[in-house]
Amino acid sequence: MNIAVFSDIHGNHAALQACIDYCVAKGITTFILLGDYVTDCPYPEKTIEKINILRNYFKCYMVKGNREEYLINYRKNGCTGWKKGSASGALLYTYENLQNDDLELFDSLPIYELIDEKGMDKIEICHGSPANASEPLFPDKRNMKRTLVHLKADILLHGHSHIQGTYIYRGKKAINPGSVGLPWYHGGKTQFAILHSSASGWDEEMVQLDYDRQAILDDFESSGIMKSAPAWAAVTMHTIRTGVDLNQIVLLNAMRLCEVERGEVHWPDIPEKYWAISLRENNIDLYGNDITD
Repeated sequence: MNIAVFSDIHGNHAALQACIDYCVAKGITTFILLGDYVTDCPYPEKTIEKINILRNYFKCYMVKGNREEYLINYRKNGCTGWKKGSASGALLYTYENLQNDDLELFDSLPIYELIDEKGMDKIEICHGSPANASEPLFPDKRNMKRTLVHLKADILLHGHSHIQGTYIYRGKKAINPGSVGLPWYHGGKTQFAILHSSASGWDEEMVQLDYDRQAILDDFESSGIMKSAPAWAAVTMHTIRTGVDLNQIVLLNAMRLCEVERGEVHWPDIPEKYWAISLRENNIDLYGNDITD
């Protein structure tokens, strides 16, 4: 038995389609989806459509990510706190392009699941950690070791960090399949994992694929997301182009610049001029290209 494991799609429907096509060609009919399905990339409805096809025609296990929690909580809190602009504009854009059924699906998902099916070894799945969708698990960190010690199964599938890899501690294995939509490293190739059943349990295969990046980059221009969140869209496009993630660096630098000049900073009220300066200082233009002059 083979199982495909997708995480951190972030609305990149072009990358998701490439991963689905690869897996279907391999005869895979079971999928595990680890959350952060939308936000950051344009046309989230296209990603939801592909996820619904998987849910309707294949065996799927799903958990919610922290981005789904953001969207659910925004609705529960009366749709306040987000506005157009690079700080929260991409989140607002995503919310405004989703349907109520999409949000209901997200709300119905657990943050953790133990897969215990007849004929297959147990698997535990989550986005961040089993207890918190926003908690990252990194190799050799205390929370990773504590999590693995308390596993009910021999394997944990988790995402959130976008770093593809495997960590083993006391005979327990944590597998991060990497990010489908905003992958780090490997030149920006889309990333996922395939689990192969064997006599010893599950063996993981890490996959990196080229895909039609230009298709998703073109969507940034046609969708309106670049107007809703100019600098955030630019740094996201840069990640897609290069596999180098500078989102937090650009964000924190914009906040620092705002605080130095104004004496205070409150997210999401970070004027665009600070984002523009931060992009420039990190050598990124508004289309996510590296500035070389």
